Amino acid sequence: MTIRRTTTIARSVDEPVTAAVAPDTAVTAVATAADTAADVADTAGADAAEAAARLRLIVARLGRTVRQHAAAGLSPSELSALATVEEHEPIRMSDLAGYESVGAPVMSRIVDSIERRGLVTRASDPTDGRACLIELTDAGRSTLGQLWSARAAVLTQRIGRLSAAQSATLSAALPVLEALVRDSSTD
Repeated sequence: MTIRRTTTIARSVDEPVTAAVAPDTAVTAVATAADTAADVADTAGADAAEAAARLRLIVARLGRTVRQHAAAGLSPSELSALATVEEHEPIRMSDLAGYESVGAPVMSRIVDSIERRGLVTRASDPTDGRACLIELTDAGRSTLGQLWSARAAVLTQRIGRLSAAQSATLSAALPVLEALVRDSSTD
């Protein structure tokens, strides 16, 4: 008489398979499950690499399309710094450099440039006299507002041409994309 027992083997992450296995084949089943798990891991890694490559290309192309509209004479670094100031103002120069992933001397040159254009002001940090705080001026707010409106119009037109399902999928993906932008653990 052969004793049989039930063993669950995962063919994929979402697809467990339950099978009756004789004791002498249990070792084979475990080895097969381990091989299958390794295959799933390899596939997941390949899927992640493919997703990363596709995402990089999509973001580059979409970014280029949007940047072609109403740059307001600002370099990408200047615009990024202005946007970060808008989001976090008042912000210390060192924090701004950190958000922008550049060194203090580079950020100082960027801030000098946008300050000369009247888009930001610098003030001494009342809690630390060695530091300065950066804030947008009314002209800086206006410039960003016009720029965001022009760029949003380009994206709004493109999104408007998507199906309802595609638009919903895009909206659902936004928090994930935002998490990718904020993740600094891989830098």
